[in-house]
Amino acid sequence: MSVLVQDPATYSYKDELLARIIAKLHENNPELTDRKRHTMKPPQLMRVGTKKTLWVNFQEICQMMHRSPEHVLQFTLAELGTEGSIDGNQRLVIRGRYVPKYIESLLRKYITEYVSCQMCRSPNTTLTRDSVSRLYFVHCQDCGSSRSVAAIRSGFHAATRADRRAARK
Repeated sequence: MSVLVQDPATYSYKDELLARIIAKLHENNPELTDRKRHTMKPPQLMRVGTKKTLWVNFQEICQMMHRSPEHVLQFTLAELGTEGSIDGNQRLVIRGRYVPKYIESLLRKYITEYVSCQMCRSPNTTLTRDSVSRLYFVHCQDCGSSRSVAAIRSGFHAATRADRRAARK
C-alpha cells in the first residue's frame, strides 16, 4: 500500500474540488451558475415649465421591475417629499425640479429595498401584500426565499406656515 505524498505547496486539492463542484452544479442546474446581468434604463426626465419634472419612461421602468406603478409612485413621492401624479400617457409628473442622477439614486434605493432578493441578489421577484397582517413580502422566483419589507412611509415633513394655517381652519 503506497500513499502518494505531495508537497503542500503544490497540492491544489481545493482548486480541483471547487472546479468539480462548479462543474456538477452547472451540469445539474445551469440557471444557478449563469449570472445574468440585469440592466435598467436610466430615467428620462423633462422639465414642464419651471416648477415640474416629467418622468417620461416611468411606466417602462415599472414593467422592467415587475412592480405596480402605484407602488413605485408612492415610494418616489414619499422619498422626494413632494406631490405628483401619473398623466394620461403613463408618465409621472412631479412637482419640483429634479436631475436624472437624483432620480436614478432614488430608483437604486427602491430596487435594493423592494425588488432585489437579499439571498441571491436576483431581481426576479414578486411583491405581495398579506391581507391579514398587512405586510409586504418579496418572494424570489429563483431561489424561493421570502422576506417582509417595510411599508412605505413618508420622511420628515416640516410644518410650514401653510400647514399651520390649514390646521387652524
